[in-house]
Amino acid sequence: MAKGILILLALLAASASLLTVADASCAEGQDALLIDFGNGHTEWSDLQRGGTIESAVSLSIGGRAAFADSDSGRSLVSVDGVSGVVVGKGAARQACGWRIYAWNSVEWEFLTSDASDRYAGGPIALGYYPKDSVVPVASPDCRDVWTSFRGNSSSSGVSMSAGPERVASPLEWSVTYAGAVDASVLYADGMIYHTVAGKYGAVGTDGLARVCCLDPVNREVLWSVTYSNSGNTEITTPVIVGGLIVVTSGNWHVYCLDRFTGEPVAELAPSGEDGDMCRGSMLSTYIPRKGDESVRNDRIHLEGGMTNAVYDSGVLYFGTSDGILRCFSVDREDGFREIWNHVPASDVRGCFYYHPPVVCDHGGAKRVLIGNYGGGLVCVDGLTGSGLWSQKVTDASGKAVGQVTSITVCEGGRALVCYSGGEMSSAGGGIMLIDVEDGSVVWKEDVRCGRPAVFGDRFYSYVSALPGQTVKDSSTGAEVPLESGYCSMWVDDCSLLWLRQTDALSIGGVSYCGGRVYSMDYSPGTEGANGGWVWCLDADTGSVVWKCQVSPYSGNSYSMCSPTVVDGRVLVGNDYGAVYVLSEKSGSERSQSSEIDYRSEGLAHPSWIAFFVLVAAVIAVSVHAYRR
Repeated sequence: MAKGILILLALLAASASLLTVADASCAEGQDALLIDFGNGHTEWSDLQRGGTIESAVSLSIGGRAAFADSDSGRSLVSVDGVSGVVVGKGAARQACGWRIYAWNSVEWEFLTSDASDRYAGGPIALGYYPKDSVVPVASPDCRDVWTSFRGNSSSSGVSMSAGPERVASPLEWSVTYAGAVDASVLYADGMIYHTVAGKYGAVGTDGLARVCCLDPVNREVLWSVTYSNSGNTEITTPVIVGGLIVVTSGNWHVYCLDRFTGEPVAELAPSGEDGDMCRGSMLSTYIPRKGDESVRNDRIHLEGGMTNAVYDSGVLYFGTSDGILRCFSVDREDGFREIWNHVPASDVRGCFYYHPPVVCDHGGAKRVLIGNYGGGLVCVDGLTGSGLWSQKVTDASGKAVGQVTSITVCEGGRALVCYSGGEMSSAGGGIMLIDVEDGSVVWKEDVRCGRPAVFGDRFYSYVSALPGQTVKDSSTGAEVPLESGYCSMWVDDCSLLWLRQTDALSIGGVSYCGGRVYSMDYSPGTEGANGGWVWCLDADTGSVVWKCQVSPYSGNSYSMCSPTVVDGRVLVGNDYGAVYVLSEKSGSERSQSSEIDYRSEGLAHPSWIAFFVLVAAVIAVSVHAYRR
């Protein structure tokens, strides 16, 4: 009997030891600090042990975080100089500031307003949000996110994650719909989010646009919700705000859905219209101004509805094709509320179509820049909506341009502005560097660029060259022939560092991640060697790291997407109606099934299985000892 008891105790000790070892990897990642700037920019640091939350944060990131006494104790005032703001005035105003969250092993939850509280261990998040109920998207389990068009409110196209070293064949996964995937693909909690434009001319559900949530692990669509009958005009990218996803539409509505279920939460609609999904208190309205003289004859795009939206300082910024820049708050409790709107002066006003506003902090102030289809460039105060400056953009010869196609914020209070003759492609235009302070032009070149990504003192882009066109070589200062392809140029003077020639047009824009440049051909795969490829180039040399043609495809598989590079994957879409997942994992490694449920391993985790085996052994030994 005594011998049996000793064996029983030894087995129990072994089981405890095994569980400790099995969970060691989780324990190692528990003390992490997330800084979430509330605009798509996130950063992770090791969280040092401290007696209080303030001391733990200060030990981890030093003087980047500032604390001060307040009514609630010690408050987090700022991080990297970003402090609390109030957007708007009067009853419509919206405050936004830093909040402290704790990870409860499943989700973030608001922790405290007093940073002098004792630090009890575990992950902490510093989030720049308007309410305690709006929580960060990045988590200790899934640290990498891509939450809006080109990643963040400044449309940088820069990912701080990692891409694949190579791409396996066949591709990890693809999913196909009726319609076209013309908007960028989002990523959060390991899930993929995207929209699909309705199939042109289709009758029934195929003609409806939809927003979908995909599970790349089990390779299935978790949920899909139709939201618009505006046909093939649905080309805007949603924006993720905490547990919500917000979708702007060509039908002039904006939809807010629960990100985990697809259930409607709130809706914004033109005045006089009913909601498509929401009624009562969760339906808000606004006033379009399509009949204004400045825009009523401004091309067909007056009927384009909304631009891409960005989220910054607790509010949504977006333009409407009646030429108005709008600012709304959105949350689960109050739905949509208008904070302010800005109507540009008539001489620069034009339809806002697809291209989003960009937000930047300049001289201690928040500025919002947006370009329109009339060739106007507008800068407003992000907190009040008051105009700061505006201009009609001209090319290098002084001729008015057709539209401003993209704005990319650079270091030093500057921004790259791309323009064209009115086409959605990079044809017929150029690029200029401006001072955000007053819009003054630093340099201007009629080099036709498409949505560049800026990293440090360089920018990366696809260029569409004219016959006989030249550009300055940065190493020699001499003029050299410019060819169509991918390139790297210096921000300071637009001189060329390298160029990788390709005959396949690309208009979706490039992305930068970890010293590499990613892009996708606009041209379809039916053009053989000249189309349907996703490119990965070395950012220093322009050499091809890898190149992969997406499949399946057809003759109309044109792509307007810039790649989303996150968590070892590249996510793209095209007019074939497909979303492609490229990674080092081959799609043949696992068969697809619609019968797979998305769930955690739970009690199927190897540590629990081992534990149950040991418990069974313990019981057997104890029974044997008892019988003896």
